[in-house]
Amino acid sequence: MDRLNGSKPKIPTCTILEQKPPAIFASRLALKEGNNKKPIYQIHKWWARRLGPVFRALLLGAVTPAEEAGVLANMFYSKNNLSNLTVLDPFVGGGTTIVEAAKTGANVIGVDIDPVACFVTKKELEPHQEHELLGAFRTVERQVRDQILKWYRTTLSDGRNGTIIYAFWVEQLRCPVCRFEFAGHPHFQLSRDRLNKRQVCFCAHCGEVKSLPLAKRRFLCASCKRITEIEKGPVSAGLINCPKCGAESKTYRAYYRGDRPQHFLFALEVLVEGTNERVFKKADASDRRLYTRTCAAWAAHRRNERFVPRENIPTNGRDDPRPIYYGYRRYKDLFNDRQLLSLSLLAKAIAKVKDIKAREFLAIAFSDALASNNMFCLYAFDYQKLTPLFGLHAYRKVTRPVENNVWGTKIGRGSFVKCFQKLLRAKRYALRPFESRYTASRTDPEKVFAGEMITPTLLGTVPPANGNGASRYAVILNQSSERLRKIPSRSIDLILTDPPYYDNLPYSELSDFYHVWLRRLPLINYPGRQRRRTPMTRSLYVRRDHPTQASRDHQRFVDGLQRVFRECFRVLKQDGLLVFTFHHNDPRAWAALGRAFRKSGFRVSTVFPIRSEGRSEFHSAEGNIKWDAVFCCRKSRQTSTRHPRGLDSRAVWSKSRLFVRKWKRTLRAAKLDFGAADARSLQRAFATMYLERMKEIPSNLTAFFGRADIHGRAR
Repeated sequence: MDRLNGSKPKIPTCTILEQKPPAIFASRLALKEGNNKKPIYQIHKWWARRLGPVFRALLLGAVTPAEEAGVLANMFYSKNNLSNLTVLDPFVGGGTTIVEAAKTGANVIGVDIDPVACFVTKKELEPHQEHELLGAFRTVERQVRDQILKWYRTTLSDGRNGTIIYAFWVEQLRCPVCRFEFAGHPHFQLSRDRLNKRQVCFCAHCGEVKSLPLAKRRFLCASCKRITEIEKGPVSAGLINCPKCGAESKTYRAYYRGDRPQHFLFALEVLVEGTNERVFKKADASDRRLYTRTCAAWAAHRRNERFVPRENIPTNGRDDPRPIYYGYRRYKDLFNDRQLLSLSLLAKAIAKVKDIKAREFLAIAFSDALASNNMFCLYAFDYQKLTPLFGLHAYRKVTRPVENNVWGTKIGRGSFVKCFQKLLRAKRYALRPFESRYTASRTDPEKVFAGEMITPTLLGTVPPANGNGASRYAVILNQSSERLRKIPSRSIDLILTDPPYYDNLPYSELSDFYHVWLRRLPLINYPGRQRRRTPMTRSLYVRRDHPTQASRDHQRFVDGLQRVFRECFRVLKQDGLLVFTFHHNDPRAWAALGRAFRKSGFRVSTVFPIRSEGRSEFHSAEGNIKWDAVFCCRKSRQTSTRHPRGLDSRAVWSKSRLFVRKWKRTLRAAKLDFGAADARSLQRAFATMYLERMKEIPSNLTAFFGRADIHGRAR
């Protein structure tokens, strides 16, 4: 639809978002696609990445007049031409806004302080010839495939050869009471097949692997004639029970002080050579000898190694202390020697690729593979696959880590080969994007190809506002959005963003894990190549576990976000629109947002809920928020004056309860679950909208937002 091609104003005076928001339409798509993101968003890990269909709906709703609300669904599945629109995301993160806007032909500008975020978004946008990518991959494959895979060979007890898919390790713990050393198994299962009602277990005493009916709780080992209680490992819920003296103590007391944990190789999952058969086996003496030889090879190789990071894991301003707490001092400590050898060989081969673009795309695949090739991965034994580091957005400590095959087999997850295949799917999607349409008559969604493409021209600087800039351009700036000097005033039509969520995620602390590897590769367009660290101490984030620091962080968050909003006000056209999403359980977060927004020059024209995730098991416990509040904001003189100033706190909370109850009825009528935590978050969003319309701004905004209560009188 050539909705904006030559038309003015580009943003209607009253949009669909402000009158008839697509909350139900977009939220139903979010539930369907939240756990199955489009290929382009699987190119590399980013945390809390917002959903493509949701932001596509917000983007199209922002350019459509309210009286045309009925056309949104048709627009969603049609080719759109927004080539005269300029869209800004000042917190680009995983790039959702920029990708969805570029898909419609809009000019896009993305800004982020984190170099990894900027690099990932650039690679999402940047077009490249598939045959050149495949050629570069095959060059790397010829150089290192066999060099890596030779360290993952094994022989089964029946004499058949195989390739290791996963190697199972267990931490060696020491009882703090009797000093007895033992393996820290939480249980004695390797996998569980609920469909066929089978489980693969191993003997607690000799390690022999055995397939059993799922109902079995104990078994007699045929090799050592001893009984194993399958679900009764010595480690459980942060506690250990010593197998020798029976003493119970905290798990952390069982680690060797001052050093990282020691691991023991006890089992393998193997792809049988020449077949698709995958089997489990006990790791025998030959498997451990192979690993010992790998360690020797790494010891010889690392003398001249320049691609493996030497950096310490930073302690200054750190939010998650777990890696350091358990003795991991350097980033390379998170990997075992076989992983380090394989990754270094792979990085060296990628560095030799002559085509700069192809080298950078291979580097993205390499970087993405890092999260699945370290000793913080665990095995999802119900699904028979590896769960990578950061699956829970943190350094989750596991006593029984699983080692991946770095190069990979045709079975498995997170290997370099699998990550490269994800990259290819992403670039194919960019050339022929599709939206998913769900109907009751189909089991699988229908892929609707509208004819759009994600192929903008990547520029290093923002073109002049009134100049003859490149058509369909994209600019990604690695900097803070607190000062957007490179963007001309009143040059942006739409700002669509997802700002930092106060204390929810220390993005740059997590991305530093990737950064220390990426900066060592010869990547011309990696913005962090000259920086030792990601800007974790400069990011807008509040460290909640440090009371003294939290107070300073809170004020820095308020001041920084306020400066960003002011810059957004400066660069946005007078008839432009600012749309952003936010949610939080903590009144302090809402107080920070309210205080930052209050002097921005913007006024909220409306707020509404939209689903922020799918039906994921992660982060979906009772009490967790699953819906965002969407804020639509105008420059002050455009804001509706239907609600005159003069409201007091009691009136605001009374109105907010009615507002939330109305939305709850609407969403539940559409069979969309909307919990109590979501309701409180939306109520606080409504109160934020009314802050500037109150007779007197509350002096204590934390206490003000703490009054949210949808069930009765404001507390």
